[in-house]
Amino acid sequence: MQYVSHIESSSGERFAADAPLVARPGETLEFRYHLDRIAAQMTREDFARGPASIWRYAALLPVADPARAVTLGEGWTPLIDAPVLARRCGVGALWLKDEGRNPSGTFKDRGAAVAISRYRELGVRTMMLNSSGNAGGSWSLYAARAGVTSVNLLPTDAQPSVLQQCRTTGQPTLFIDDWHQAGAMVAGACELNGWLDVRTLKEPCRLEGKKTMGLEIAEQLGWTLPDALVYPMGGGLGALAIYKAFEELRALGWVEGPLPRLIITQYAGCAPLVKAFDEGRETCETWGEIDIPPGGLKSPNPLGGPGVLELLRTTGGGAFAVTTADALAAADEMAASEGVFPAPECATTLAGLRAAQARGLIGAHSRVVLVITGSGLKSIPTFAPARFPVVRTAAEVAGAVAAARDGRSSMQRAQ
Repeated sequence: MQYVSHIESSSGERFAADAPLVARPGETLEFRYHLDRIAAQMTREDFARGPASIWRYAALLPVADPARAVTLGEGWTPLIDAPVLARRCGVGALWLKDEGRNPSGTFKDRGAAVAISRYRELGVRTMMLNSSGNAGGSWSLYAARAGVTSVNLLPTDAQPSVLQQCRTTGQPTLFIDDWHQAGAMVAGACELNGWLDVRTLKEPCRLEGKKTMGLEIAEQLGWTLPDALVYPMGGGLGALAIYKAFEELRALGWVEGPLPRLIITQYAGCAPLVKAFDEGRETCETWGEIDIPPGGLKSPNPLGGPGVLELLRTTGGGAFAVTTADALAAADEMAASEGVFPAPECATTLAGLRAAQARGLIGAHSRVVLVITGSGLKSIPTFAPARFPVVRTAAEVAGAVAAARDGRSSMQRAQ
């Protein structure tokens, strides 16, 4: 915390950073840092000598004692070069930021680690959030490690992987039938019980944890920024966090050039941001019936919508809705061509990249990053069943292998 200046609301009001804060309706909160001091006292190389986790960036995080942080080794996930997909898509270079390597299997661990570390320092014992699944599983694990309580409100179709993470940790976990009412339920329960409301963009610490994705991307690209970044959006916090990191790095003088063109993807069955962008709106309207697979991107009225829409305008980006079928096909293509097994919601980024190219937003020489927010292991029931031949003699093996190779070749030709 030696470099934290204050917490600032979106209306410009300043607050001390020594107590938990919850944003007022219609506002957001962000930490501000003494970036001039960091630039004078540290270099990029100082970060590079840090641990292979988010805590290499402790100077840009709001935790007073990083040595006592609640950590499971989150962060410093690989930025995987994807030459086969780059050739197929016709871009200069393509990387997959594989957040599925985090301890719970998703990028949610970054926000959980920083927020729970800071709030434990401030004496908070109970927090509550609503989550379409992955954040609930992540916060359960980190809360258990910290010895605090995370109350999780989940939809009834949450993935079994998440439910087991919540169950095994013993963290209080509840279902709600009408997902549109989840946010109000959390707000009401926190007010009644004196718990801390840690929903998306209601407090500032989760944003700081997730911005480490942007810090890592810049460092892993040799302290440069890509030309375009494709992000699968639910509540919008991750996209805002990544670009906060880019802005801070530019202010430090550690990266140069324009911000990457932001491309947002959502499922066609819950695409309030895409609809708002297409209609030229500055805010999102609440999406009606949600028709998407269990897992991420279930945000009918994303709190980060206004901020993401502004980023799309300032970076010259775009937003695209992807069908479930196209997302599942893209997940198969990523695994078959590059060996990365993504959750379906983040496979929408590959389909979104192609849609952005068709719209003329991404050129043939562009350097592009797809953010793969979670592992496909979190979403096994959503994929097609795996069916393989049973062999009874050694002689049958070669024929089965040949058939499998033929099938893979046919899939590659189709892609």
